[in-house]
Amino acid sequence: MKINLAAISMAAVLSTSTWAQAPVVGVGGSGSVNDRLAELERVFNARSQAQIDQQRQLSSLQQEVSELRGLLEEQSYRLEQVIERQRSMLAAQQEAAQQPSTPPPAAQQAAAGSSQPQGSSNAPAAAPAGSDEQAAYDNAVNLVLQDKDYDAAIPAFARFITQYPQSTYVPNAHYWLGQLLFTQKRFDQAKAQFARVVEAYQGSNKRADSILKLGLIAKEQGDNALARQYYEQVLREYGNSGAARLAQENLNGL
Repeated sequence: MKINLAAISMAAVLSTSTWAQAPVVGVGGSGSVNDRLAELERVFNARSQAQIDQQRQLSSLQQEVSELRGLLEEQSYRLEQVIERQRSMLAAQQEAAQQPSTPPPAAQQAAAGSSQPQGSSNAPAAAPAGSDEQAAYDNAVNLVLQDKDYDAAIPAFARFITQYPQSTYVPNAHYWLGQLLFTQKRFDQAKAQFARVVEAYQGSNKRADSILKLGLIAKEQGDNALARQYYEQVLREYGNSGAARLAQENLNGL
């Protein structure tokens, strides 16, 4: 029994001595903490970069959706213009058919043509002006939809508005100009373009979207009360439109 106690005592002494001499390695060691901090930093940086990439992708997708929507609206507007011209031509033809006319002799026709003032307008003479107007507008639109050259598109639309103030494309040009300025966060300048569409072109197919954009600008500038007014105006005046759906979504987010 004494031998066992001695052995146990000796073992305890040896165990204590060995434990005292052993190096202390634990979670609280400086190397372990530094490693964990480095790992956490790597994870944080990776997540931050992923969020940045997602935000960039979202912004890019939003811009593409806006461009596609603009292209669709543009094509719809042009189709409406073509249909309206065809209706006008058909009405004119029907009216002419109902009114009998006696064409003048060839000599009288020639004399009438020679006596016509040089500056008078006729169909062949009006074609170049209309062609130039259409080409100028198409060029500005293509800078946005095809070339993605937004910096060049801004002055192109501004020139079009100045050169062809009576064009049926002017409200569209104001809207495109506002959209480009909005994308560049030039909110005050964009607001002036959208407000022009809303106030001066009541029948424009861009008016609902212009009111919506005024709401978005108000929100960006921190005026949620004004933004709410614009969103509610869209819902009130264009309740069944795509702009109304977006207005409701933004209204819910205020």
